[in-house]
Amino acid sequence: MEILALIGSPHKNSNCEIIVDEIAKGAEENGHTVTKYIIHDLDVAPCSGCELCNKGKDCRYEDDGTEIIDKLANGASVILASPIYFGQMTAQAKTIVDRFYSIFNNPEKSFGEDAKAAIVLTHAFTGSYDSYLQLTITQPFQNNLQMELVGTIDAGDLKMPGEAKEREDILKEAYEIGKNF
Repeated sequence: MEILALIGSPHKNSNCEIIVDEIAKGAEENGHTVTKYIIHDLDVAPCSGCELCNKGKDCRYEDDGTEIIDKLANGASVILASPIYFGQMTAQAKTIVDRFYSIFNNPEKSFGEDAKAAIVLTHAFTGSYDSYLQLTITQPFQNNLQMELVGTIDAGDLKMPGEAKEREDILKEAYEIGKNF
């Protein structure tokens, strides 16, 4: 199985990336291929709501997001990781998630029947974003995309980039999620 790791943090060696690397390790040990994308480093245009996809056409944008969308439309699974900035996922993460609409809304495309998802949110305040995590899980991944959720990590109390390296509990949980793909 191909798994796309979409990292919404703009920081190199971020807590999101550290956690995703651990998920990837578990998934790769089970024979899966993981491709990591740092969305901040890509050229990904936001969805413009033009509705070309609703007419069975490809997204109007031909950018780095196209590769991700094409792989998802061909059955790849996904790990979405984002820090919480000002109460929500980063603009980078939201931009690519909005582009998922070009698959969901296209009568000629669909996500793979066996596609799975894992979600990682990092933030500084444990317990503060429980409802946001639940919303991120159900909408779009379960309700619209109907992906099987293999795990979530709500990593609170991570204030500075790199702190996840010291959190054995989070790293172990991440590795186990990777094994669930």
